[in-house]
Amino acid sequence: MSTVSMLNTSSHKRKMLSEKFLVYLVGGIIGAFLLIFMLLPVVNILRLSMTQYSTEAHDFLGKFTFGNFVNYFSKPVMIQSLYHSLWIAVWSMIITTVLAFMFAYGLTRTTIRWKKALYYIAMVPLVAPSLLQAMALISLFGSNGLLTQLLHLKWNIYGANGIIISEVLYCFPHAMVILFTALSAVDSRLDEAAASLGASGFTTFFKITIPTTKYGIFSAAALVFNLAITDFGNPIIIGRGYHVLSTEIYLQVIGMQRFDLGTTIAVILLVPSLIAFMLNYYFTKKSNSMISSLAKPEIPPSRPLKKAGFTAFSWTIAFILVSIIGVIVFKSFIKVWMYNWHFTGTHYQFKIPGGIGVLWTSFWISLFVAVFGSLFTMLNGYVIEKKKPFFAQPLYLLSVVPAAIPGLVMGLGYILIFNTKFLNLDNIFYGRAAIVIVNVIVTNFTLGTLSSISNMKNIDNSMEEAATSLGAGVVRSFIRVIFPLNKVSFTSNLIYYFMRSMVTISAVIFLVSPDVHLASIAVINLEKDGLEGASAAMATLIIAVVFVTIGILAIFSRNKKIGKPAAAEE
Repeated sequence: MSTVSMLNTSSHKRKMLSEKFLVYLVGGIIGAFLLIFMLLPVVNILRLSMTQYSTEAHDFLGKFTFGNFVNYFSKPVMIQSLYHSLWIAVWSMIITTVLAFMFAYGLTRTTIRWKKALYYIAMVPLVAPSLLQAMALISLFGSNGLLTQLLHLKWNIYGANGIIISEVLYCFPHAMVILFTALSAVDSRLDEAAASLGASGFTTFFKITIPTTKYGIFSAAALVFNLAITDFGNPIIIGRGYHVLSTEIYLQVIGMQRFDLGTTIAVILLVPSLIAFMLNYYFTKKSNSMISSLAKPEIPPSRPLKKAGFTAFSWTIAFILVSIIGVIVFKSFIKVWMYNWHFTGTHYQFKIPGGIGVLWTSFWISLFVAVFGSLFTMLNGYVIEKKKPFFAQPLYLLSVVPAAIPGLVMGLGYILIFNTKFLNLDNIFYGRAAIVIVNVIVTNFTLGTLSSISNMKNIDNSMEEAATSLGAGVVRSFIRVIFPLNKVSFTSNLIYYFMRSMVTISAVIFLVSPDVHLASIAVINLEKDGLEGASAAMATLIIAVVFVTIGILAIFSRNKKIGKPAAAEE
């Protein structure tokens, strides 16, 4: 072999090693990030839940004990919060799954009109804080609600009834997206074959449609259960003494400084959340395996009665979802709800710490979350799917675990570990905006990573191989080839992260401080203080900021199909 050839071979090997090192470095940084900011806070909560606590000093003594759990289960009033949470979650799961399935069925299995409009209307609750549903229900059906007074209703909206209805409205879009995908992926020719054999519509529905989408149904049900049992915003507003696990954690930690009971209840809440997550993950895998690339999207014209029925049902649901936001926006301009109907803008003059500046704080924090969250998850998806290092599977498992951890538990874990001298991170994170940014990125890391991995699977390996053969290194290949082909997923994650950061409550309720005030937390504080007009105004501004930002991103995005559900077309 000539000297030149040997030098070229040696240079090529060094380049390969340096690129491999770079991939390992990026994957290692992401893995360390998840270990420190996701796994360790939760492990710390588990440790503290089994540590003796001094109620006088409000401090953990370091001695191992099961006394915290004995203390919880020995108090019937506290056990009731577990029963309440399960009751709320089960009924919310059943009602939401049924309604979302019928709505998705109308969009995918009938020829009703305006399907795309209905699809987007169903997504409207995602742009608002989760307590918006409870706020609207109180405005309409509360003791001094609009419909309560007009119709002389005697129905009590507070407590379990109100929480369940709020959770149904809050969880509806999440379940609908899963069921829409499941129904769109099943070949409609199966229905046609059943009809040609003389099967009635009901027989086809129960013998063909339900069995072929059962995993999608189970997945949606598990997700709704998880969302309902971990939600904090709606129960704290409309519960009125009807305690659930999430509100009990908040009351014990903030109200009574009982961190021992707070961590104990957090561990108890973590158990059903983990079970629901694992079921959802299992059923999602099963559902994806049943997706057929040969599925026929065309459907025969629906019978007039069926078309009319699903049209009425779908638009009724859409009207309710839009009305929830409409009531809050309208209320923000009313001087005194139910007493003085004159229009006013005084509610937008916020007399709270930070004033209108809390909206700006939420906005710039959300921008940081969106950019860094989207970048991290895209790099994570690239390392896991394209480079496949030896630690790809552990990294993938770390990436999906955040979906199983309730935001409230993660937030509590952050204040309990980052207010100590752990790695000297307290000076950087505790009471600072950085802890909020990291928390929101971590709590939403799963969906961003899965979206990136899914998009990476669609990028042909030959594209990157061609760039490499032309002399491009791993960095240049990523910037010039992978990133442009991944921009749809990146922009979708950008929108998702920004939206979640603006509206999230439970994940950051423990992380606000005198230096960091957030708009979503301001809404809940204003509502709890009885300033309903001001809370409605702040919620309206949050919705407006999210809508405008999404619109700007859509305008500047070159790919006009981002976020457009092709299967929702008529």
